[in-house]
Amino acid sequence: MRLALFALALAVLAAPLVWRVSAPRPAGPVVDTVVLAERVAMLEVEVETLRDRLETLRSRPAPPADQGAAPLPAPGAPSGAGDFSGFGDLMLLSARREINKGLTLLGIRDLEAVFGQPSAELGQTCAQPTSQRLAGALETRDVGPFRARLVKPALDSLEQVLARVAEDYPDLYAELRTYGGFCARLIRGSADQISRHAFGVAVDVSVGGSIDPMGDGKTQFGLIVLSDYFTEAGWIWGAGFGREDSMHFEVSAELFRRWRDEGLI
Repeated sequence: MRLALFALALAVLAAPLVWRVSAPRPAGPVVDTVVLAERVAMLEVEVETLRDRLETLRSRPAPPADQGAAPLPAPGAPSGAGDFSGFGDLMLLSARREINKGLTLLGIRDLEAVFGQPSAELGQTCAQPTSQRLAGALETRDVGPFRARLVKPALDSLEQVLARVAEDYPDLYAELRTYGGFCARLIRGSADQISRHAFGVAVDVSVGGSIDPMGDGKTQFGLIVLSDYFTEAGWIWGAGFGREDSMHFEVSAELFRRWRDEGLI
């Protein structure tokens, strides 16, 4: 009797161990929570990008009932082709995180290392350069649709960009205007941050002479077209800044470094 009770107690005590050993494991691979979190983050970025594109499409005017959607003008075609509304139309910016991908902002310290302090008096209005090195590097020139004052290699690059635009989109080229190149001043609204305009490596461009307000998340369609040419040439587009400034284009760190290596600066 005692032996039977002992055997029964041993069986009860061993049961959890037998269950753990023999219990079936869940089917399928083990989920890596870190990888899963990364995938979720990537999907969130893709959803945000698609939402931006959808908002851009919604902002465009609907075509008349008896016509199809107006096509974008082909390179070299007049802006009126296909009943296109024009390069000055405002549009919501889409996928802003992708703007300027592969390019780096040019540091003010890198500019000061080459040119020194651009001017002894820096405020919110334009001042004349007091740096002899900078003053000697600046040049004023017709670059096609407007005159600009920048350091010489920036002018050369700008002129090449606009020449390509003139060949592909002559009507857009004819509408381009500038609202400033070199201007020794601080960043708008800042008490101590120097603008890259102060070193002659930035230019403000608009279509048709109208200005899109800074920070409204919109830009003129012509500037979207223009930005592709600037990006290929190594310029940063202000539409990708934290506070959108879509008429602003400035030289990237990569382009400036190349000029230094080639002895152009």
